[in-house]
Amino acid sequence: MDQTLPLARAPHGFREVRSWPLLELEELALIRDDLCATLPGRERSRLEDVPESVVLVASELATNALSYAGQPAVVRLSERDGEYLLEVVDRAPDRIPGAVGGGPSGQGGFGLLLAARLADEVGWYRTATAKHVWARFVVRSRQPSMSA
Repeated sequence: MDQTLPLARAPHGFREVRSWPLLELEELALIRDDLCATLPGRERSRLEDVPESVVLVASELATNALSYAGQPAVVRLSERDGEYLLEVVDRAPDRIPGAVGGGPSGQGGFGLLLAARLADEVGWYRTATAKHVWARFVVRSRQPSMSA
């Protein structure tokens, strides 16, 4: 089953907290560690909890960007009251992101499905030189803001 993400601009009103340039897959561990240190509420342990979900989706989307679009890519984390926005930008605006499911295990293609399951909203848009894939996460339990 092929599934295409909705074509939609990222929601407005978010303030960028951090961004990470990404040139190779080996840098993903650093980004994951940095996200874990940046996001509040890491004492929670369920995969559905926002910090863990953001880290997992960031890793999946960044892997897709490097695997299908090449380098460089940029990972951005932004926030607004009670929400996080994760955005991965690559240099392949003509490659439409699509999720693939139903194939043999281990063949990949499940990162976007995982993002759609864990995030409250996902989408993508393109400019003349870049593709932006984004995921929005709503904090269900009040955590301190990163800017507080």
